[in-house]
Amino acid sequence: MLKKRIVQIIIHIAAWVCFLMVPFVFYPRPRDFSFFSERYLSAFFVLNNVLLIAFYYLNTYLFIPKWLDKKKFITYSLIIFGLLIFYGSFPRIYHFFFGSLQPTPPGSHPPAHDRPHNFQQPLLQPGNIAVFMLVFVFSTGIKVISEWLRSEQRNKEIANEKLKAELSFLKAQINPHFLFNTLNNIYALASVQSEQTAPAVMKLSSIMRYVLTEARNDMVPLEKEIQFTTHFIELQKMRLTDKSSIDFTVKGDPTGRQIAPLLLLPFVENAFKYGISTRERSPIMILLEIKKDSVYFSVSNYKHINTSLKVADNTGIGINNTRRRLDLLYEDKYTLDINDGVAEFTVNLNIQV
Repeated sequence: MLKKRIVQIIIHIAAWVCFLMVPFVFYPRPRDFSFFSERYLSAFFVLNNVLLIAFYYLNTYLFIPKWLDKKKFITYSLIIFGLLIFYGSFPRIYHFFFGSLQPTPPGSHPPAHDRPHNFQQPLLQPGNIAVFMLVFVFSTGIKVISEWLRSEQRNKEIANEKLKAELSFLKAQINPHFLFNTLNNIYALASVQSEQTAPAVMKLSSIMRYVLTEARNDMVPLEKEIQFTTHFIELQKMRLTDKSSIDFTVKGDPTGRQIAPLLLLPFVENAFKYGISTRERSPIMILLEIKKDSVYFSVSNYKHINTSLKVADNTGIGINNTRRRLDLLYEDKYTLDINDGVAEFTVNLNIQV
């Protein structure tokens, strides 16, 4: 990363040196070369180009991300237009305060401030306007193209990660062990002709349908993700003893909200894997709070002696995969806090949606 940054700095310096040397190459050289050197080392020349370079980086790293990327076109256009007028009139401003823009070669006319008062610099210098527009087009074009390429790369990574997540979920989450236990529980209900048999079959069917159809989409309605999670929890409850207590609370209205599919379940499944004991009290607290601009999700469970090591060793891959999906899908729009304490394991996830 550091080496890449150094290369970028060197490229930028080389590009600006070449750009600033263009007038030196094409400007007709006078016999008195010392005058030519003074011209291009004059205060006006230096300050004029410092403003140009400053505009390039302000446009690239401030104006475009802050206004153009956020579709604030009017604000962005007004700022660019204002800077165009300022830079176009900068020679006249400089002339007004400091007089001559450049040294005068021997034997030529006297300096500008010694000329008659009716001599004035034009209000807008066509040369400055042209150079400003050139730098504007280059900086905006380079930034837009680089962002487009970066977006395309991210979309490819998201597609690959989504495919991996689906395959991983089918193998690890809805695994044969889970299906075997669920079907056994449903069989036990059916053998005693329990009224819960039909609802249990419907919940299992709903889970499989969600995984095979809805989970293929980039985003799903939050209501469906909540329903899916609820069915998963209810099926898990079928195998628990009275030592376990599950509290799943949903606050707020999920209507109209979207979320990436299968994003919350790994944390819930982890709690059932490693937070359940048949001998000790095993509460699991799950909270989903829907706020104005975000969704807050938390899971907490006790760590038991026989599973504490497994929590540290076996959740790493699943959590890292989930974190990677969050990085790709939500980038800087989420926070994930995982606290692996001595007696308790907690997850706090906040997503801007």
